[in-house]
Amino acid sequence: MSSVTIPSPDLTTEDVAAALRKGLGPRYQVLSGRRTGTLPGAPDPGWPDSIVVGTGSAHVFRVQLEIDHRDGGTRVRVQPAGLSAIRLVNTFVIARRVRRALRTAFGV
Repeated sequence: MSSVTIPSPDLTTEDVAAALRKGLGPRYQVLSGRRTGTLPGAPDPGWPDSIVVGTGSAHVFRVQLEIDHRDGGTRVRVQPAGLSAIRLVNTFVIARRVRRALRTAFGV
């Protein structure tokens, strides 16, 4: 699991989700307050500080984001979902794009 730390302690889940929607474009689904499992399928209700980012209706290619506030900043943990080969794709494609969109949006 990797993370991006944004030096702003008051970011909300919706702030992060909006930045991802803008940075990733319409091909990606950004779902606030949702959680994903290992197997493909629709995301489940999650915690208020969780986001699922994925592509396609089967939600095979996706990552789980968890947001926490610490040390005067906001940390966004990016965890790829899926099994074996799918997890590799999610690690090296989807998660990388998500981290890049966050870094670009918040200038880190």
